[in-house]
Amino acid sequence: MPPLFSIIIATRDRPQLFEEALDSVLRQRWSSFEVVVVNDGSRSEHLPDYERIWAHAAAAFGSRFQIHSLMHRPKGHGSSYSLNTGASHAAGTYLCFLDDDDKWTDIDHLARIAQAVAQAATVNRTVDLYMANQDAWAGDRRLGTLWLGQLADELVARQRQADSLGNFEVTVDDLIATTGFCHLNCLTVRRELFNQIGGLDEGIRWENDRDFYLKLIEAASCMVHNPTVMAQHRVPDPSKTVNITTSLAMIEKRLLQTLVLDRAVIRSRHPAIVQHARLHKGYALKKIASEYAECGDWARAGFYARQALGATPGLKWLVFTLQCMARNALKR
Repeated sequence: MPPLFSIIIATRDRPQLFEEALDSVLRQRWSSFEVVVVNDGSRSEHLPDYERIWAHAAAAFGSRFQIHSLMHRPKGHGSSYSLNTGASHAAGTYLCFLDDDDKWTDIDHLARIAQAVAQAATVNRTVDLYMANQDAWAGDRRLGTLWLGQLADELVARQRQADSLGNFEVTVDDLIATTGFCHLNCLTVRRELFNQIGGLDEGIRWENDRDFYLKLIEAASCMVHNPTVMAQHRVPDPSKTVNITTSLAMIEKRLLQTLVLDRAVIRSRHPAIVQHARLHKGYALKKIASEYAECGDWARAGFYARQALGATPGLKWLVFTLQCMARNALKR
């Protein structure tokens, strides 16, 4: 029998952190799952540590543990390509994901999802997406429950009640109205839906999870949110360049963000998603303009300020745009 869940972990050059992530999955008390690991071309000096970890997991889990190694590339293949590769080898009805520098903290996470799936089946419903919560940590300091951390309180304030398992069935409008989006560590997607939307966009290396999320929530029929905190996310150290988040300059990140949001505007037919994408593109453009202004590059600051003004008009931003244009004129 195929497992109910396939947990996909992509890893590159971080065997010590990966071992902690893997152990957090293997401690799950629900047993109907497999682990699919994709090694994104880790450097040779890390392979002995990886091979030790893999051998231990394979001895304990047998055929329920898979390793797929990609060829080495200087910057890797990216998380989208790696996770899509893992999904192509997965046999589970549902796909779960975990970053190799994070970990699950709730040993009953999979059991909670299985209960939600079984309960929906009793009324002939099929859960497409299950979304939980995680805490963000910077070193030893907890930053809070971000992403969908406010959603449950917002639903209760709108007179919505959780079911007997503590789950809320949510809509696109519910999810767009809250701050943030569901991080991959906390998201479980039915494999058929994953294939239907084409998985993650391999051309996007930053905010690929937001792009994936927006496609999923528009295509899904039944979405469930459980506010349980089930994972711990390590906020990347900005002084290091060990992953895509910290290796890109802020302006480059914002430009990639505008690409994701433009695609959402073009692709989506849901008014709330289109409005969300336009609004957040305006925010991203404002941040780009502000970054250039801080650098004294008034020509570029003015260029992006004008775009931001068009996306999100406002008197305060009009004044900022005119100031950028005036300072650029004085420099000529």
